[in-house]
Amino acid sequence: MLIERLVGVLVILGAVWQFYAFQKSFKEMKATANKNTNVLIGFALWMGLFFGIILLLGGLGLLFGAF
Repeated sequence: MLIERLVGVLVILGAVWQFYAFQKSFKEMKATANKNTNVLIGFALWMGLFFGIILLLGGLGLLFGAF
């Protein structure tokens, strides 16, 4: 029980870092993007956001004992 909560907190911290990385990358891309920017960067950013949401939900589930 205690291990699940500890892992939940760690996963939530990973989600927070993922959201921070998404925000930082999005702002940098918005400021420096031009016609030479790879088209797939948008998909990568959205997948990073999606992964952060999955981590957050999984961490909350572990923290509150849903699993």
